[in-house]
Amino acid sequence: MSDLERNEKELSFGRRLARLGAAWRRQVDRDLHEYGLTEATWRPVLYLGLLPPPVRQTDLVRALEIEAPSVARLLDVLERRDLVFRSPDSEDKRSKLVSLTEKGERTARQVRHAVEAVSNRLLQGISTPELQACYSVFERIEANLCQRASAPAGEQA
Repeated sequence: MSDLERNEKELSFGRRLARLGAAWRRQVDRDLHEYGLTEATWRPVLYLGLLPPPVRQTDLVRALEIEAPSVARLLDVLERRDLVFRSPDSEDKRSKLVSLTEKGERTARQVRHAVEAVSNRLLQGISTPELQACYSVFERIEANLCQRASAPAGEQA
């Protein structure tokens, strides 16, 4: 690969990765449409099903990487749909603990099933070594991001 070709690929890499992530989530949305779930509602349910309960609302905010007021509004919606309930955190009076209801646990299983089905469809024909290579690239990018985030502001190029 020439330097020019590499430069073009580097410039388009982030956009392509973001586009693929969005397309992947849209596929899950389609699979979950019949359950009345959208990305905004299935992602918190998925994370709550994956994290050990109960989950601090602030930890859910970090996991979802969206603003706290947005998560609070989403949890209001999910509470009205009887998918989650919030309780006071005895260790931190400012914080709430979030747990899935029985209905929420069933929904979380449906979400996990849909995510797995989409993964199976979209990764069809990709070999284990190719998948491992992709993960290796992701890990190096994440390490670069962490290194850059921890560097003093003046040292970031």
